[in-house]
Amino acid sequence: MEMKKIIVLLVFVFTTFFSASAGIVKISGSLKDFKIKKVEIKNCGIAVNIHDRKMLIEVDSNGLFQLELKLKRPTYYLIGHNLLYLSPGDDLKVKLGHSVARGQFQGVGEEANVYLKGRERLSGWKMFDPMKWALDSNSRIPTFDECRIKIDSLIGVRLQELNRLTKVDDRFRELEAIRVKACQVQIYLDYFSYGQLSRWDDTAEVKQEKKNVFYQTIKLFVEPLLKELTTSDDYLELAEVRDVLGECYSSNVFEFPQSVTFLELMKVQENASLLDSGLKKADYKLYKDFTQKIQNKDLKQAFSAKLQRRAILMEGRLAPDILLKDIDGNELKLSDLKGKPLFVDIWATWCLPCLAQMPRFQELSEKYPGIQFVGISIDLEVKRWKEKLEKGGIPPRIKEYLADPYALQESWDLASIPRFILIDRDFKIITAFATRPSEKEEIETILNSVK
Repeated sequence: MEMKKIIVLLVFVFTTFFSASAGIVKISGSLKDFKIKKVEIKNCGIAVNIHDRKMLIEVDSNGLFQLELKLKRPTYYLIGHNLLYLSPGDDLKVKLGHSVARGQFQGVGEEANVYLKGRERLSGWKMFDPMKWALDSNSRIPTFDECRIKIDSLIGVRLQELNRLTKVDDRFRELEAIRVKACQVQIYLDYFSYGQLSRWDDTAEVKQEKKNVFYQTIKLFVEPLLKELTTSDDYLELAEVRDVLGECYSSNVFEFPQSVTFLELMKVQENASLLDSGLKKADYKLYKDFTQKIQNKDLKQAFSAKLQRRAILMEGRLAPDILLKDIDGNELKLSDLKGKPLFVDIWATWCLPCLAQMPRFQELSEKYPGIQFVGISIDLEVKRWKEKLEKGGIPPRIKEYLADPYALQESWDLASIPRFILIDRDFKIITAFATRPSEKEEIETILNSVK
């Protein structure tokens, strides 16, 4: 019996060593609480805001899954809103869903991930009670210095909790300490908002001017922390670091070391943001040339992928086709509607900005009878979608359909909604990122030009 135990232990040690040396991470368990058949997992590294390197985890009928990843070094991933720290050799059994707090982890790599699930992102809005300050005339808004004392105390507690961990690697300990300090800076900066240093009716220019004045007063506390956040480009793998450094960079108030990689990240993010409003043929070569000059491998790969996705959706290209279902369950393709120009609204019942656009979308449908207006919902709960249509009624000049959100995501590079698309009568793209109906003058100028 003793020899059998030794053999089992040796097999376990050998398997763990082999997995680690091969860069293999194993994750299995339940994703049942997501209530969907495919769940996204994405790398949270430096390039995530440029182009998501996400995969879909196939979930079986019991909500179970198995996944293997090959990693060269420890990396942060997101499954839903669950932040995971995965290292070569990890073998985790998990139970995850929409509630991060209810996440369960067991196995190799357990301690780091239990730590992450129990510590939500620090925020001044959660730490203090700015709504009470705003609504209670007898409530005094604490000064920045008063808030800073509480902030620094909580930061100290977080760092002590981190230091008590015994089964995490040095890289995790280092990165998490930096994440905490990035949150510390962000809470300092956010005092401008939760401390109510501007009025609700301030213009954007006045608000920015007031913000810069406030930033000048806290440089003494912020700049030493910024120096810590910029001692290694590895820290740019953390969203909190990228966010706070980006804000400090754009403010032009703070002085801090800016590496070649950081400056390249700022430039790549700027151009990626421009691509979010679509790509014109005339600009394709400019972006292609820019891609060739990017030095960071991850940024280059992500921007190149984003550019190619946008190139597929350039004006004049044949529109990607998708399968639709009407309220009675009848199937058809989007291309079956060609013959008229199509103005497509991608929405969902749970999306408040989408619902806010609907009255104006309906008005436009009545004003432009030569254009076919099409609503495409990405609701996973079909019953909820049907109830919405039955309650509000389907406007006579709008056709309403349901589509698979994953198919739309893949074919139309759907990242957010509402999203509006304009297609000509030959089913070629006019614009894959049309102006919202609420922007009256601009959208009507575009629709007036459609033939």
